[in-house]
Amino acid sequence: MEFQANLAAMDDGPSAGEPDWMPNAEEVARARSGLARQGVLAALERGTPTARMVEPGQTPWPWLIGAALWIVMWPAVIALRIGLGWWSGWLPIWVAPVAGALHMLALAGPVWLALRDANRSSLRRRFGRVQTLAQMLALDPAEFETWIAMMFQLNGYRVHNTPHSGDHGVDIEVSRPPVNTGLVQCKRYRGTVGEPVVRELYGTLIHERADRAWLATTGAISGKAREWAAGKPIELWDGQKLLELARKTR
Repeated sequence: MEFQANLAAMDDGPSAGEPDWMPNAEEVARARSGLARQGVLAALERGTPTARMVEPGQTPWPWLIGAALWIVMWPAVIALRIGLGWWSGWLPIWVAPVAGALHMLALAGPVWLALRDANRSSLRRRFGRVQTLAQMLALDPAEFETWIAMMFQLNGYRVHNTPHSGDHGVDIEVSRPPVNTGLVQCKRYRGTVGEPVVRELYGTLIHERADRAWLATTGAISGKAREWAAGKPIELWDGQKLLELARKTR
């Protein structure tokens, strides 16, 4: 009971006007316990994942292949240079530096690709472990912002500032052509986001000269708020929309 009370106190949104699809406090408490037990909350606290080229217990094939190339190629080049003569037309002087550059590229290329893929795979795994609205509500506001930032990253956006900044009501700043500056506001609410919140976000968009803004909430969004935002460069995501987007992103 004490845990449930603390969890309810963390909710930073109004309780009035809760939609009928909102999970109850007991479901949210169970979801948070499950996320903590699975290590999801700790993973969200770490931010961007650090990838490893080779996981423990796996064979480091890229390095083994690179070492084999190193052992085989360079003695062969030296033998050819000595056998044919330094100025031989069959083996110009530029062969050695070019071969060395290509060799280093062959070693660095797979490493870069593997690290990129490992980062993305790790990010996708961590993002995908939050799958229900109860789990979204079980996150504290900072964890929820991190989770939303992950979703933008997985959809090709660059997250320029870390979450939790809260500058002028903006929690995350993103970009992806043609959007040079996008502002994201995260509201982990149980209730309904009204028109004043959307008006404030639009004012921030104008003040910051941003191209687009998003409001992501676990709660509902009022009809007046949606009506006011129509035709403006603002996207409004309620809890059900977040579930849909999360399924597509996973």
